[in-house]
Amino acid sequence: MVRYKGTLHAAAIFFACLMLIPKHSALAQTDMMQMMRQRLLTTSGTAEVRVPPDQLEVRLGVEIDAATASAARQQNAARAARVISALKSLGIPESSITTSVFTIDPVRRFDTSGQQGVPPIVGYDVTNIITVRTSQLDLAPSIIDEGVRAGANRVDAVVFGLKDDAAARQTALRQAVANAQNNARTLAASLGLTLVQVQNVQAGGTGVVPPPVTFRAEALSAGASTPIMPGTVTVNATATVTYLIK
Repeated sequence: MVRYKGTLHAAAIFFACLMLIPKHSALAQTDMMQMMRQRLLTTSGTAEVRVPPDQLEVRLGVEIDAATASAARQQNAARAARVISALKSLGIPESSITTSVFTIDPVRRFDTSGQQGVPPIVGYDVTNIITVRTSQLDLAPSIIDEGVRAGANRVDAVVFGLKDDAAARQTALRQAVANAQNNARTLAASLGLTLVQVQNVQAGGTGVVPPPVTFRAEALSAGASTPIMPGTVTVNATATVTYLIK
């Protein structure tokens, strides 16, 4: 009798569990149907914030061709040392001057046209690119001018940026969300809809665009000082907002 009662008790629990399964399944289906019946409105927003730069980066260097790799390296080293000395004379600390690129490449060239195959090595090219970083934005013209006078024959980039762009990114993102919300209000009002609540918000990302600086190669040999204007740094952001509407 004890075994029989135990079997009945186990069976009762088993059937009770079976009854719960379709109930939960039905609830899930009901929730899904309610979500499908929800009316949603999704809008996107953009923002652009312009801030003055506080960081300057200049990449300039020396490129030398010679008959041998050793000769090219020695000539390049001597001129690069003079360039670095000139930069230090402007008050730029050594910690702000770094070598970003150093290469030794063979120069291959045919003596006459019409030749085929691999051109013979006729010399070597040594390139030493120096990167200068400083918060003294007004030094940009002097860095270029003094560097060129000391022997630099390449200016690869002049970039104005931000030491820390976190605050500008946050401002741009807030404005992008506000723009998306305003777009939603405009659309809802135009269509006779009511915004009930925010269902979802997504940040589309932020980007920092330094001001363009055009540097002409002719300036390397010009006697006048090189005019460089910092401009402003552009920080942009996008956002998407989804509203529950009725």
